[in-house]
Amino acid sequence: MKKLLVLLLSMVLFVSSFGAKKLYVGTNAEFKPYEYLEGDKIVGFDIELMEAIAEELGYTVKWNNMSFDGLLPALQMGKIDAVIAGMGPTEERLKAVDFSKPYLNFQTGDAVVVNENETVIVKKENLDGKTVGVQLGTKQEEVSKKLGANIVRYDSFTGALMALKQNKINAVVVDAQVAENYLKNIKGVKITDTIFNDTPGESIAVKKGNKKLADEINKAFDAIVANGTYEKILVKYFPEKKLNK
Repeated sequence: MKKLLVLLLSMVLFVSSFGAKKLYVGTNAEFKPYEYLEGDKIVGFDIELMEAIAEELGYTVKWNNMSFDGLLPALQMGKIDAVIAGMGPTEERLKAVDFSKPYLNFQTGDAVVVNENETVIVKKENLDGKTVGVQLGTKQEEVSKKLGANIVRYDSFTGALMALKQNKINAVVVDAQVAENYLKNIKGVKITDTIFNDTPGESIAVKKGNKKLADEINKAFDAIVANGTYEKILVKYFPEKKLNK
């Protein structure tokens, strides 16, 4: 009898697991507080937000941590269903994929990071003609180009910061919130200015034409805003921010 009960329980668990809806989501866990690693676990604002959206939809999230510039190609090839990685829908990205509505109600801008002893680059306009490091595939590349900078691309923004400290480049342009978090632990560099632009806020990317998933995500997002889940996650990672009411 005991063996029969164990067998039946195993069958129930198997069927439940087999029937569960899975959402394969790509991210790049190098953008604290959006997504980052604590040991082997991916954590952060984007991670908790996506988990809450998926729960609302009845999905189980399967995370795929990969290089930032590999995220959209993986989405286009169908290796993942969605991308959340502090990513905004730039004009270039919109040609390749679709996006949900923005999920942040405030703009952090992009920080201009320089060495502590830098005296020439004191505002963003001083980047004209200077050598600037950016992470490959990020909107900061486009932002820096518009300011007349000579771009050097790195696989990660931490690689760009290391190059800055070694005086291989003049500055780094990176998301301002990310910069503030990482500069707490990196000595010898400082933020000298912040660049604000009209790029829509961070959104969740889906495969081009996948309107069904985009609509589901938007509906679930509205639901977690309405029930207070979103604000709890927001103030956990951005204590100074509140929903506009």
